[in-house]
Amino acid sequence: MKELGFRKETAVGRYLDPFNNFQEKQVTFEARYDEITGVASRILPYRVRIAQKPDVDSYLEKSPESLCPFCPGLFEKLTPKFTPDIIPAGKFQRDVAYLFPNAFPYDQNNSIAIFSSRHFVPLDELTPAFMQKGFKVCGDYFHRMAQMNLGYKHCSINWNYMPPAGGGLIHPHLQTMAGLKPTNYVRHLLTSAQNYAEASGGNLWRNLIVQEREAKERFIASTGSISWLSSFAPKGMAGEIDFIFQEKSSFFELTEANFDELLNGLAKIFTYLYLNNFMSFNMSLYAPMINDKHFWVQGKIVPRFEINPLGTSDINYFEKLHNEVICPVVPEELCRELQPYFS
Repeated sequence: MKELGFRKETAVGRYLDPFNNFQEKQVTFEARYDEITGVASRILPYRVRIAQKPDVDSYLEKSPESLCPFCPGLFEKLTPKFTPDIIPAGKFQRDVAYLFPNAFPYDQNNSIAIFSSRHFVPLDELTPAFMQKGFKVCGDYFHRMAQMNLGYKHCSINWNYMPPAGGGLIHPHLQTMAGLKPTNYVRHLLTSAQNYAEASGGNLWRNLIVQEREAKERFIASTGSISWLSSFAPKGMAGEIDFIFQEKSSFFELTEANFDELLNGLAKIFTYLYLNNFMSFNMSLYAPMINDKHFWVQGKIVPRFEINPLGTSDINYFEKLHNEVICPVVPEELCRELQPYFS
């Protein structure tokens, strides 16, 4: 099996410590680079521990139900509808879940899915039952897009939960994208997978799972068809959790049981985040819409938070302007902390 491209270097910083009579102190950190994702991360030697539960009330005050376009009072008035050729009813519906066009689209086909009429749902109440219809209505939309034979090749389901993750509204909602071209990040994954297959004849994701399982450092759990891992080089300051559907090369190969497995795993991670005082996360599921033998359906969860007491963002110039992530959370420790939630 061809070795996968995980590289790391250790460096040491020195300074005279004002908290220890200005004695010399050495601080060790790792510079990591993941050739698969193209992500560079600097793993620092200390852990960020959020001391107390975040003040959710302050967000609720700024985003009341009475002003929310996804709540019953304004939903019919303020949410867009699809043209009749896509769906005559204007919106896709699964029980209390609805999917409709994004009024402020990122792409040609960018839609919003709300799980229910409930305005605020805390992390510990994001159960599989609550999430199920929201994810299913996204699937209904992708099936309709494929049925219309528009040649779309790539799709994703995305989630900005709460304002620290870029959520513009408190009301829990997903965003979907479908189109001809992949996003820049997915393009890098596709190139990595194709280059690996050409160089070794093997499947990158299959061999990644084997390598990570054998290493016993970042392999969190297997729940059947999904492998859960902590990323070698995370994209977020609080680390990153990856999930990979084994042998699933298209969104349309996912079964109802696969989605049940995904939602059960997500709920375990959200419980971990809640118990560790996080209040926010980003999630993306990436999938081809036509079978791609080099790519397996997969996704990421990145915990997000504000740094108190000033409410500073967890993203700074290193991430935005140098394309490197500062991560005080050691991926191998994150893995060990998450494993009990899957046992």
